[in-house]
Amino acid sequence: MEDARAKLRKVHILDGLSDADLDSLAAKLIWRRVAPREEVVSHLDAGSHMYFTIEGMFSAKLESAVGRKVAIRQLAAGSHFGEIAALSDTPRSLTITAETDGLLAECPAHALTELMRSNGAFATTVATHLALTVISLTDRVFELAALEVRFRIYAELLRLAAQGEQTVEGIFVKNAPTHDVIAATTGTQREAVTREMRFLAGAGVLRQNKRELLILDSERLRDQLHTRAGATTSEAIDWRV
Repeated sequence: MEDARAKLRKVHILDGLSDADLDSLAAKLIWRRVAPREEVVSHLDAGSHMYFTIEGMFSAKLESAVGRKVAIRQLAAGSHFGEIAALSDTPRSLTITAETDGLLAECPAHALTELMRSNGAFATTVATHLALTVISLTDRVFELAALEVRFRIYAELLRLAAQGEQTVEGIFVKNAPTHDVIAATTGTQREAVTREMRFLAGAGVLRQNKRELLILDSERLRDQLHTRAGATTSEAIDWRV
């Protein structure tokens, strides 16, 4: 039980729970190992479990009938997904796929709602996360409608920087998404992403070695994007300041 509690304590949304609440929740979970490219949930599935990502990296995406892929977000260890279906009893809104080996904890819908009813602080945390998701998606819609490809890529790089590690040289992003994933996230083609990343490397803004990304001048990205887009909520909650 202590091992399960330690794993769950690393999940951000569960961080405020007491040991007793974590132990009670752990007893209701189903632990699941996944392999790279394994589909965890499918778009329009009827499942209602919520998932806590204990280990690994996952991608949330949609695909059109003609094969056009749209990446919504990346999910690292400590994240969660599936709460919308669990709370609303609706089909899955996204497909979630493992990018690496991973470990998930599946939480039945009744266990989530019971915990929310008994713990007001946890219910507020879930609601706050959902509100932030709405804000982020609203700004992404704005970016797709109002900004050229270059600035949409800058916005995505700033979101990656916010999750990176500050080093002497700059902001280090481990396991950065591929150019294909960035293209799917920003509504463009891989070639456009590669072209812009090469330009930024030549300008001294970043360095990239396969999946390792070092952002040397995040302020330049931030200033140029702010000049083009104006003030957005993402500037306050998503971009590294």
